Amino acid sequence: MPMQFVKQKLVWLWQNAERILIVLFFLTFSLNIRKVILTPFSFLKGGFNEYMTPSFSWADLLMLAIIAIYTINIILRQVINPYYARSGHRKIPKLSFDNVSRETFYLLILLGWVGLSILWSQYRPIAIYRFLTLLEIVLFAAIAAKYLKNNRWLKITVFSLVLNGLFQSFLGIAQFVRNGSLGLHFLGESIFGSNIDGVAKILINGKKHIRAYGTFQHPNILAAFLLILLFITIAELVSRIFPCMATKNLSAHKTVGRDRPVKVSHETILSFIPMNYIWLLLSTTGLGFFLTFSRSAFLGLFFGLIAYIILISHHRDLIKRLKGSFKIMAFFFIVLILIAVALLNETSIISSQSLQERKLYQYVSYETISNHPFRGIGVGQTVINTYYAYPKLESWQYQPVHNIYLLVSSELGIIGFILLILFLISFFSPILFNSIAEKNSPLTFYLFCCILFSFLLISFFDHYFWDIKTGTIIFVLPLIFLVAMQKRYEK
Repeated sequence: MPMQFVKQKLVWLWQNAERILIVLFFLTFSLNIRKVILTPFSFLKGGFNEYMTPSFSWADLLMLAIIAIYTINIILRQVINPYYARSGHRKIPKLSFDNVSRETFYLLILLGWVGLSILWSQYRPIAIYRFLTLLEIVLFAAIAAKYLKNNRWLKITVFSLVLNGLFQSFLGIAQFVRNGSLGLHFLGESIFGSNIDGVAKILINGKKHIRAYGTFQHPNILAAFLLILLFITIAELVSRIFPCMATKNLSAHKTVGRDRPVKVSHETILSFIPMNYIWLLLSTTGLGFFLTFSRSAFLGLFFGLIAYIILISHHRDLIKRLKGSFKIMAFFFIVLILIAVALLNETSIISSQSLQERKLYQYVSYETISNHPFRGIGVGQTVINTYYAYPKLESWQYQPVHNIYLLVSSELGIIGFILLILFLISFFSPILFNSIAEKNSPLTFYLFCCILFSFLLISFFDHYFWDIKTGTIIFVLPLIFLVAMQKRYEK
C-alpha cells in the first residue's frame, strides 16, 4: 500500500512536472544565483563587465528542465504512444508548426538572423551565448504560454509572481535603508555600497546613497519587474471597485443596494486575497519601485497607466462606481506623490555626467550603424566594439547604448531592426483589432497590454531588455500571458 501511494505521487509529479517548474520559475527566477564563465574580456580595464561574461543561472536551470521534460513527453507520446497512453499520462499541450502565425514567422526569421550574425561577430563566444539565451527564453515562453491558458494555473502563476515581487520589494527597501547590500549572497545579491565605483547611486543632502537593487544586476531591472506587480495590483483594485468591468458581460454585476457589498468577479486573478492585503501589496511594491529611482520606469508607468485608463474608460458605470473608492485611491496616490516630492527635493537623480555618457553611447551607436548599416556588427558585440574604439574609458563605462532600437540596429543592422519591428507589429495587430479582450477578462487582458506598452517605451531609454538575461525574461513575461489568453480561445 505505501509503495502504491508513492508510485501514484511520483506519477502525479511527472504528469505535472512542467506546470510545477513553471510556477517555481515565476516564483524564483529573480534570484541571481549563477555560475559566471570568465572570458578574456570579463574584466575590461580591471572592472567586471556583465555584458562580456556568460553565465549559467538558476533561471537557466529551470527553463532547460522545463524544455527537456516537455521534449521527453512529446517523444514518449509520439514514439511509444500505446504504452504511454496506458500509463494514464495526462495529455500535454502540443507545439504545432502547422499554420504558423505571422508573428511566429517573423520571430523565427529574427532568431535565424541573430544566429547568422555569429558569423561576422568579433568575439563569437559572446555571440553564441546571446543567441542560445534568446533561443532558450523563446522556447520556454512558448511552452509556458501553452500551459497557462488554463485559468487555474494562470492564477497560481500570477500569485507566484506577486510573491516574488513582494520579496524583491522588501529586499530593495532594506538595502536602501541600510545603504548597502544585506549579505544575502547565497540568494544572488550583489556586493554594493555607497563608496563602490559603478554602483547606481543618488545624492541625498549631498551624500551618496545607493538605489534599491533587490537581487537584480541593476535598480532599473528591479523597477521593470516591480512595474509588472504595480499594474497587476492596480488592475485587481479596479476589478474590486468596478466588478462589472472584470468580465465581458457588463450587465452581470449590477449593484443590488447602496450599502450592500458587491461580490468580486471570479475572473479577477487575485480575488482570493483580502482587500486590505491588496492595499498593503500596492504600498510595498510602490515604495520598492520608487526607491529604484529609475527615471525610464517612472515614465513607463506614467504613460502605461494613461493607456490603461483610456482602454477601460469605455466601460459603463465607471463614474457611478468611482465615488467613494476614488477618494481612497486619490488619498493613497497623493500621499505617495508628497513623499516623492519631499525626497526628490533632497535628491539628485538627473546628473549631467549621466546625460553625457548616454550621448557618448549614442554617438558610438550612430557610428556603428553608419559603418555597418545592413548586417550590423553581430549580436552581443557592442561593448567590445566600444572598447576597441575608445580604449581610454573607465571600466564601468563600457556599456551598450541606452536604447534598444539603436542597440538592435547596431548589432543586427537595418535588417534585424526591420524584423524586430515586423514581429512587434504582427504581435500587436491581433491584440488590437480582434475580440480577444472581449473573450477574456478585459481588465486582466488590458493590463498586460499596457505593461508591454510601458516596456516598449522604456526601451527608448535603456538596454537591459535585450542584453541582460533577467531583463529579457521580464520583457517576455507579459508576452507569455497575452499569448496564453489568445490560445485559450483557439479552435
